[in-house]
Amino acid sequence: MKRLIVNADDLGYDPEIDRGILEAHARGIVTSTTAMVETPFAADALRRAPPTLGVGLHLVVDPGVDRVTAEAVVRRQLARFEALRGAAPTHLDSHKHAHAAPAVLEAVLAVAVERGLAVRSVDGPMRAAIRARGVPTPAALLGDAARRPAWTEEALLEALTALPEGTAELMAHPGHAPSHARTSFGVEREIELAALCGDRARALIRSREIQLCDYTALRRGSRGGADR
Repeated sequence: MKRLIVNADDLGYDPEIDRGILEAHARGIVTSTTAMVETPFAADALRRAPPTLGVGLHLVVDPGVDRVTAEAVVRRQLARFEALRGAAPTHLDSHKHAHAAPAVLEAVLAVAVERGLAVRSVDGPMRAAIRARGVPTPAALLGDAARRPAWTEEALLEALTALPEGTAELMAHPGHAPSHARTSFGVEREIELAALCGDRARALIRSREIQLCDYTALRRGSRGGADR
């Protein structure tokens, strides 16, 4: 069986990015998002996110901090998420993959084990480390924010055609051009938004019987985080 989590990073970053993410869920194939919670826009973004959209926590943490400091940041932002959303996040990941740093990953995993949360893995060694702690994580991560954009329509169709068995996460950054956030990744978000809302992607998913899901399905369907 092929299952795909289509996750839009950066909810709460900027009102125009938020608008695009919610559009990509309503009109497109996005099933999941991760929210920054210490921005001026986080409360409204989390309030507007519908219950049909899985919402995780997009941790903003310095990858150079020690484990104690990182764990304090994780717990603070998790508490903020729950206060705004009124529920736990579906999973944990981080801005610019900061949780790939060993000390930050240890802090994230400590909280994930305690709270029963899934965690994004970036590569094979990180996936193995997460699963060694019994924490659910997808079998593959598709997407590269260094590509500008990562998901044109053709690139998306190619990835969907080559999707492996098991549960994979497709990391995307849809949105409209930011109105407040200072980011070099602006116009590219609209290209990704168009690809994720396109009829061709939806038709290919149907024809290949790919099951769209969010991280809650991964947690239900895994034993010790294994989903190969």
